[in-house]
Formats: sequence, C-alpha cells, structure tokens
Amino acid sequence: MKIKKFDSMNVIPFIDIMLVLLTIVLTFSTFIAQGRLQLQLPKSTTSEQIDLKLKELTIDKNGSVTFEKEIVTLQNLKEKLIPLSKETNISIKADENTPFKTFVYVISIFKELKLEKISIITEVEK
Repeated sequence: MKIKKFDSMNVIPFIDIMLVLLTIVLTFSTFIAQGRLQLQLPKSTTSEQIDLKLKELTIDKNGSVTFEKEIVTLQNLKEKLIPLSKETNISIKADENTPFKTFVYVISIFKELKLEKISIITEVEK
C-alpha cells in the first residue's frame, strides 16, 4: 500500500478551528464589556479619599442607573435600596452631564428611605 502525496495542503479544518476560536473570543468580549460604563466624573478641588465598603450607584450621562453593577430603572431602584440598613455607605458616581432631574430623584429616594451615609465620587481637579 503506497501513501499518496498531496499536491497541496488541506486548510479547511484549520479554517473551521479558527472560526470556532473567533466565535468564542467575540462571545466573551461582549460579556466583559457589559459591566463598564464610560463616565466623565465632575471635578472638585476638595476631594478626599475614603476607603470604606461602599455600595456603588452609577448614573450615566443618559440618566441610566446602575446599582452594584446591575442596571435598574428608577422605579425599581427603591425596591433594591429597601433591604439596606440605614448604616450602609453608598457612593454615587454620576457623569458630569447627568440630567439633574435624575440625580434629584435618586437623592429623594435616599431621603425617603433615611439612607444618609452617601458620598459623591469626583475627580481631583488639576
């Protein structure tokens, strides 16, 4: 039995493997990017660093609210905050172009639930 020599290399299995790898990379890249919001924090000359265990609330420039890396509507935000104790530290990270109406609504929910340990995250002005 004689082994045949091929004139060219069969690249179809190689292409199949590359397509599978490309699919995996694209799938994981969408999951990785979901947790990141592009925020332009307001600047302050009186910033101080605080190292506490904080619950994080983020408001982007479109008014979308994220609490603990989970997107919530303004109507559902109150339900997410009710189980928190009054001693819970909450940090607000709001884009500098956040609609003021959204910011005031979030603060009014905090007041209603008597959550008073709130800090607003800013960048140090240079």
